[in-house]
Amino acid sequence: MKIATWNLERALPQSVQAERQRQWFSRIDADIWILTETHLDIAPGEDYYAVASGLPDRPGAEGERWVQIWVKAGDLVPLKTTDAARTAAALLTLASGQQWVVFGTVLPWLESSWQSHPASKGQAFAAALAAQQADWQRLRTTYPEAVLAVAGDFNQDLNALHYYGSRRNKQALRQALDSVRLTCFTAGENDPVHRLIHGQHSNIDHICIASDVATNFQHSFAWPQRLDDLRGLSDHFGIGVEFRFEP
Repeated sequence: MKIATWNLERALPQSVQAERQRQWFSRIDADIWILTETHLDIAPGEDYYAVASGLPDRPGAEGERWVQIWVKAGDLVPLKTTDAARTAAALLTLASGQQWVVFGTVLPWLESSWQSHPASKGQAFAAALAAQQADWQRLRTTYPEAVLAVAGDFNQDLNALHYYGSRRNKQALRQALDSVRLTCFTAGENDPVHRLIHGQHSNIDHICIASDVATNFQHSFAWPQRLDDLRGLSDHFGIGVEFRFEP
């Protein structure tokens, strides 16, 4: 099982930027994609289908979305979330019978408000995170046999050394993940951006999955390979993880 997330920097579907992104989609060939700051007409491949969030709280080009979840196999059923703009969720049932609850997110960045909450002192981040944490708990309770995966643009590093976000937000995010027994497989020693850029950067896009499947984790990865290669592609590295499950 390969799961990937990527912030596409609001690329327009017919742009050179989007075409370069599509080339990476083909190379990565993930089973599940969580795309952020994306567009309805940008798909990771012809054989994928999606659940999209709305985008009522940010002006932009028609068809822009904060989050889209794409899969190429299995039955995908959209699920309700508290924040219908910056999150999306779906129940994925694979041919094996295994079920996943996939939750895609964009959490507020440092200068971003959220609904009626200002950015100041992390108020927007805290309020949005609390709403999402409640969703994660509700989904775990409703689908106890499914594997919960939360992924997207968290706008917060989770490493010991500070990179982006705030220490307050970092601690709140760690506690929220722990409260629903989620492990972040793209932080710490598994931070693929930190490995690529030799400690100069950390990852703020994350893939967090139910701790129950930690023994199935294989590795994390990021693309492109160099910081210079992001120019004209995106302002975020793409992030992926692989898990191995016995048939």
